Parts: sequence; structure tokens; C-alpha cells
Amino acid sequence: MMKRWIKSAAAVGFLILFLPYTMTLLINGREGIHKETELPWLEYQVLSRLMQEDYSWMEEGTLDLMAILCRTECLREQDLGVKPEEWTVDPYDNNYERAYEAVVRTQGQAVTIGDTYRELPYHVVSSGRTRDGVLLGETYAYIQAVDCPLDKESEAYLRSYRIRKEDLTSVLGQELALESLQLDRDTSDYVSWLGAGEIRWKGEEFRSRLHLPSSCFFLEEKDEEIQVTVKGSGHGFGISLYTANRLVQEGQEAPEIFQKFYQDAKCITIP
Repeated sequence: MMKRWIKSAAAVGFLILFLPYTMTLLINGREGIHKETELPWLEYQVLSRLMQEDYSWMEEGTLDLMAILCRTECLREQDLGVKPEEWTVDPYDNNYERAYEAVVRTQGQAVTIGDTYRELPYHVVSSGRTRDGVLLGETYAYIQAVDCPLDKESEAYLRSYRIRKEDLTSVLGQELALESLQLDRDTSDYVSWLGAGEIRWKGEEFRSRLHLPSSCFFLEEKDEEIQVTVKGSGHGFGISLYTANRLVQEGQEAPEIFQKFYQDAKCITIP
């Protein structure tokens, strides 16, 4: 009898203790439990963009850097008169809390080049060296080619594929003879263009057609197949996020990392 009474008392105590929490959750959802500061409209734009990225592997400092990049792009588009995208944020997403905290920590922070918001490209892993922005045109000369030896330690740095010759012909719409192939690379080993005779493809176009992770690729004939070896992941311009993440682990701050990859980069905080 005494044991039954103790169990009943414990159950009542549990209900009294947690009933307010349970009712709040039922009525208001997660937002009712975790009260969050309402952010300016711009910051929700940043949050929406940030949540489209895969940042599960990043340090908090790298995530902060990503939030600043996203905010800078929002401000750049705003100056250009680009209509803002409709922002969508799912507070039940597993990564929501980390993204929200990064936006709050960096609220108002952005990067300017010559007192102007400029395009700040980034990619996951470079070929070991990022690409010179001049390749995109003189207006991108602020994007610096930077040695990134740490990228070679990334699992995504080096990959190899085998493609049957007939499949390659089908994808390209043309037969590609490696013995007559002409190929031009930039100073970071990415393919600028390749072709044979009058047939030419830009490196990024060739990469896109074959769904390669990078345009830093090497082709070698193996019997009836073509072996494609690829270095890096992404277009190779601007910040290598893998290197940035390692630099954050070593104690470097976002302003220092920005200045490493973008010439004359200045970190500011808008009101």
C-alpha cells in the first residue's frame, strides 16, 4: 500500500513539474520553449541562405565565417537592386540552432573590397592552390591565388573515376581521342579549356557534363575506358572552406582568413 502511494505521489509531482513545459510545447511548438530574439529581416535572409549549406563538418568559427559571406552577398544584391529571395527557415531542422547562433554571433558583420560589397566566391576543397580571380575578368582581380597545402589532407581532395569510351562519347556528343587532345591549364592546375581540332570545351563545361567535382582533372586511357583523376571539390575560386576550417582550428579569426583569400578585404559591422 505504501509503495503504491509513493508511486502515485511521484507521478503527481512529475506532472506538476513538467506540465507547463508540455502545454507550452503543445500550444506554441519549439519556439515556445526556446525563446529566441527576433532578428532584423536581413538576418533572416542570411539564416535562410546559411541553412542551404552543408556545414555539419565545420567548426563554429568557420560557420561564423560562412554567415558573414552570406550576409555580404545579401547586401551586394541589395545594392544592385536584386529582388530578395523569399526566405524559408525550418526551426525543426537539426542544424537550425547552430545556424541561428552563428547569425546572432555575427549580426551585422560583412566584408567590403574598396568600400564596396563584392562577390566573394568559395568552394569546399581546392586543388592545393586556389585560382586567380583575373581568370573571371579584371573586375575579379581581388580574388587571390593562394597555396592551400592543407587541402591535400581532405577526404574530398583526390578522387578517381572510370568512364567507358562509348559513354564519354554519348555524354559529350563527340568522340574524344586522347592522343590528339589539346588541353590548357591555369596556374593552379585547373583545366581552362580542352579539345581536339575544332571541337572545344571550357573546363567547367566539361566538368559539368561529366558531373565531376572539380575542373582540375586528368585523363588517361585504360584499355576501353578513360580514367579521370580529379583534385579538389568546387570551382576553386576564393576561400577553400577546408583550409579555412583548419585555420580556425589553429586559432585564426575570420578577418585574417578573409584577407588571405581576398585582397584588401575589410571586415565591417553595419548598424
